[in-house]
Amino acid sequence: MTFTHHLKRIFLLMGLLGFLSNLFSCSDGKSKFKPGILTPSGYYVKNGKAYWYGGFSNAELIELTSANAATFAPLSKKYPTVEFASSYASDGKNVYLNGRRINDADGQTFEVLGFGWGKDARNVYSWYSVVSDDAEHYADAKGGLQKDSKHVYSGDRIVSDDPESLKYIGTVGGRSYHSDSRGIMAGEIRIDSADVATFKPLEHGYSVDQSQVFLIEATKLEIVRAADAKTFQVMSEFYTKDALNVFWRGEKLPGVNAGAFKIISEEHHCSCDDERVYHHYKIIPNADPAKFPVGKRLKYCNDSEILFE
Repeated sequence: MTFTHHLKRIFLLMGLLGFLSNLFSCSDGKSKFKPGILTPSGYYVKNGKAYWYGGFSNAELIELTSANAATFAPLSKKYPTVEFASSYASDGKNVYLNGRRINDADGQTFEVLGFGWGKDARNVYSWYSVVSDDAEHYADAKGGLQKDSKHVYSGDRIVSDDPESLKYIGTVGGRSYHSDSRGIMAGEIRIDSADVATFKPLEHGYSVDQSQVFLIEATKLEIVRAADAKTFQVMSEFYTKDALNVFWRGEKLPGVNAGAFKIISEEHHCSCDDERVYHHYKIIPNADPAKFPVGKRLKYCNDSEILFE
């Protein structure tokens, strides 16, 4: 292939890139600022104006008309080690997040705390909303909560009005537990009927006190009323038991012999005792553990049958 042919290919490629850049670029129509297809998202100061550009996936060019371009700068320069600080910018008076002004935020004292979080001398902000108006006393509490002099927060939600009594109990299975004068908190979920003095968190969303068994399913609190708190044990993610009963995620297995109970397959939610076979918490009709084939692996299990390979 000749040198001339190489040059032709290079010029054709450059021309194509130029065409695409013009095709996909946008401009505010006045300053002639035209970010192209390869222009990264972020803040720009061009021709005495400040802009936010959304980038290739959101090619929106926003002129920040309230900003003073002479003093405008991304806050990633001030907070280079804070992740997502480049989403924020300030002109010393106003504060912007992804091109939108945060109402009432003070550019002189604003600090970037993390993704969607910041504070100034007065307030703590989650995105564009005030979470706490007591920034002076706002701080992280052990176990993933935050507090100020008036409230306890889980993210942007108030979970307690008693920060003075807040105590960290522990983290089990990735879920943190706290107590205050009203009861127990598991993140945003309150367990106010629990006896704080005897409360104990367990694996897989379970917990107990002296007389109750609790189960957190997603964001919902349930009380496993049929379970005996004094003998309750977590066997696996799906199965628990007490001295007399076995449960599948809080649902009691009917007629089960707890002393002979076995988990056949956690994946297929299949189990048995010495007389019955269960799928989830239902008895599989006509299934007999005594007739299981020796040495065969389970193929599948449902409400109607159990099948081995």
